[in-house]
Amino acid sequence: MTVRIGVLGAARIVESALLRPAAEVDGVVVTAIAARSAERAARYAAQHGIPRALADYDAVVDDPDVDAIYIPTPAAMHGRWIRRAIDAGKHVLCEKPFTANADEAEMIAELALGSDLVVMEAFHSVHHPMWSRVTDLVSSGSLGEVLDATATFVVPHADRTDIRWDAALGGGALMDLGCYPVRLLLDLLGVPDVVRADADEVGGVDASMTADLLFGRGAAGRVRASMHPEERGAAELLMTGTAGRLTVRMPYHPHFHGLLTLVTPAGTVTEQGDARTTYSFQLAAFRDAVVHGGGLLTGPLQATATMRTIDAIYRAAGMSPREPAHLA
Repeated sequence: MTVRIGVLGAARIVESALLRPAAEVDGVVVTAIAARSAERAARYAAQHGIPRALADYDAVVDDPDVDAIYIPTPAAMHGRWIRRAIDAGKHVLCEKPFTANADEAEMIAELALGSDLVVMEAFHSVHHPMWSRVTDLVSSGSLGEVLDATATFVVPHADRTDIRWDAALGGGALMDLGCYPVRLLLDLLGVPDVVRADADEVGGVDASMTADLLFGRGAAGRVRASMHPEERGAAELLMTGTAGRLTVRMPYHPHFHGLLTLVTPAGTVTEQGDARTTYSFQLAAFRDAVVHGGGLLTGPLQATATMRTIDAIYRAAGMSPREPAHLA
């Protein structure tokens, strides 16, 4: 079976997250796209070799020659189009963060689990071997008892017209960037309590967010995310345990020179990230789930857990969780 994917939007992420991987992953074809205008969809389709540009998102969802829907819209619109795709009997690969907030994620999870469809959050990092390598090291006790863990993601964004700076569209440093370190620490240490959080608000949007977390068995955690234009980019995991220290450079995109360093009394071990992209691993996993079934690493339940922690961080920082976009 070839999985035929229709795309809702001509966002920048589409090329790297879907089109390039689809060119190398067998059994997947991108067959249709719609965008904010028919003209934009036609231009994008012609530029990228997508066979059909359709009139609007509904036309893609309803197309009988589309098996699955890829949703790269702003986060505040994710829930609406996931529901629409499920109602149309289509599998879903939806960009992160999964929904605007945890309440919406729970509702989507209930719909998804009540169907026979694959509904996957496009949390690409989880599908790369580096992610499972890190979780295996921690769960196997290589660090001993974990004492503390800090996960950081900083990507400067100067363009204030970008959707990341629009709260109504689900923007903010925590939603766009912080979801990565949040998900990573959840996978490594379980669901935390949020002890405190501090946001630097700019126009009602968290330009940066720092959250202190407390995990089971007393491990302390910290998440830091920022899109301040003046900051330097950073992506790193630092963990300390009673028996060692673990550092991971580029844990969210390990195909970009990712490096794992484990220091224990037995010595130092370093490992390079696989050069195959996280997005390629993700698309292969999505195809396999659609064709063969089986469990999901980034399904609705995991996405809901991430959104609960994100919402708790916003509340601890004195901000409200994001709301779904209400469109006509």
